[in-house]
Amino acid sequence: MISLHGTVVAGEFSRHFDLEIGNEIVGVVGQNGTGKTSLLRTIAGLSALGSGELSLNGVMVDQPAQRLFALPELRNIGMVFQDHALMPFLRAVDNAALPLVVRGMKRGEAKTLALELLEQFGVADVAYQLSTTLSGGQSQRVAIVRALIGNPSVVLFDEPLSAIDEESRNGVRLCIREHLNRLGVSALVVSHDFADIDQICTRIENYTR
Repeated sequence: MISLHGTVVAGEFSRHFDLEIGNEIVGVVGQNGTGKTSLLRTIAGLSALGSGELSLNGVMVDQPAQRLFALPELRNIGMVFQDHALMPFLRAVDNAALPLVVRGMKRGEAKTLALELLEQFGVADVAYQLSTTLSGGQSQRVAIVRALIGNPSVVLFDEPLSAIDEESRNGVRLCIREHLNRLGVSALVVSHDFADIDQICTRIENYTR
């Protein structure tokens, strides 16, 4: 569950959000400049709230008035960034397995699980390539696997299919929806492609200027 009642700040941008999300997949739509990406970064712990409070699954993680701020690695969040943010010195499978390794799982076991999920998302054939050699669509699929693999309690997607070709998108959307339903988590999807929102999400939050 995500409960955010506060001000999201990014540079000179500032906006108040009141958001309550249970175990559902919520699409976030709106014009550029309405704070969609800033909202995701704040929930992930990559930016702090300007004021108010944010709790995840009943645990307060950001409350400026009380000088409370939980670091990203303590929030159990999976996130797909617009630029994919893969580690350039790691192979695709190692990028995908990274959340499991960071949490103490043995590398061999983590890679096995990563390979299974890479197969489901159609990129097992590039598992042992360096991330810098992957196409945009391949990188994006690996980033999706990395976000889903560690049994996160919250998953955040920022334009998750923007680099994937049109012919493949329906299959990837279905795969994302199936995995989110299996995990039973709170998820936010930011996308300019309404087909992403329509096929992945269960409801919509629309933000205007």
